[in-house]
Amino acid sequence: MSTQVLVTTGAGNVIKGGADIWTNHFLKEVWPKLPKRRSWLLLIDSKRPLDFNPKSLPEKLIYHFHGDDPQKTKEWLSKASKIHFLHSHYHKRPHIFFYEDKFDTIFVHANPREMMDVIDEIPEINRHQLNTKVDVDFYEDFLWSFKKLVWVGCNKTKLKETHPNYFFNIPNFYEFKINAKLSNHFSNRKVAYAARIETRKLFHWMKSQKGPILVDQKDFKNIKDLTDWSFSGLDLYQWDPDIHHHFMAKNWGIFHGAHLKEPFGYNIFQAVDWGKIPIINKDWCPELNYKYRAGTINDFEKMVGKIAKDSQEVRLEEFNKIKSFMKKFDNKQEWVKKITQALTDTKYDMLDAYSKI
Repeated sequence: MSTQVLVTTGAGNVIKGGADIWTNHFLKEVWPKLPKRRSWLLLIDSKRPLDFNPKSLPEKLIYHFHGDDPQKTKEWLSKASKIHFLHSHYHKRPHIFFYEDKFDTIFVHANPREMMDVIDEIPEINRHQLNTKVDVDFYEDFLWSFKKLVWVGCNKTKLKETHPNYFFNIPNFYEFKINAKLSNHFSNRKVAYAARIETRKLFHWMKSQKGPILVDQKDFKNIKDLTDWSFSGLDLYQWDPDIHHHFMAKNWGIFHGAHLKEPFGYNIFQAVDWGKIPIINKDWCPELNYKYRAGTINDFEKMVGKIAKDSQEVRLEEFNKIKSFMKKFDNKQEWVKKITQALTDTKYDMLDAYSKI
């Protein structure tokens, strides 16, 4: 039986970012609908996390952590007819790149070139960590190895210009399940942050704020060690998806979602779902008419004050605007259909794949 290998950097209960959430959605919603699904193998190109729970993956899915047995990785890839990347590393992985001639589809969650441009644009974040190894030159060459490049963002990317002949846009989806009413906790001016601490997330904009943060405590310690910022007004909660709902339900109303070059912004959607007002970056979905935006740290601090001073009626108007915009991406079945088509249809209609963003 011919096999196809799906490569990713993480999956299951150990979630480190939006790409892991996307991959879990894929395994739950798309993989069961793939033809001969047992012939689609999942290669997790990393070491097995100590707290990984096998039950967090579909029961009949055949998967393998590269760190468990590199020889098995070699056997899988040498026998595979096609190799698809659900989420890739941003640097060369020789044990996989050796089989470049089998690369077929890659789902791109962030453009490293645009990620690295952030460092050049904003000097004060040069000291921040990237949280992952990024080799821009390699990654740009790497993308030319594929037959189909699928951008999962709702925001625009230059990849559409550089790879026009095989670029597809199938934005991520978000199901609104909480649908909380707009918070009324704005007078305390608390600002929350729930994301990885990495350069383009602009976590350092929280340095003079007060409020709760849901992050990896090692990353938090690292940024404090790298800078002279105390972040004294922040209440640290160790990142754990199991406490996310408790965190989001706390008495705060403003969310820091003003990340630069944010492809989709799953955490921004979550904030709105929980009835919070997100501050978004000026470069995120500029077609959205939304006034709570920031392009600099000064903009951000002013916007915190503006949200706190605005009337609840004004805040509600802006909240309804952004939620209405986000509802365009609340169509899981359409997402499943297009992702499945991208992987299996050799005559995939590019025009049907483009999203109007």
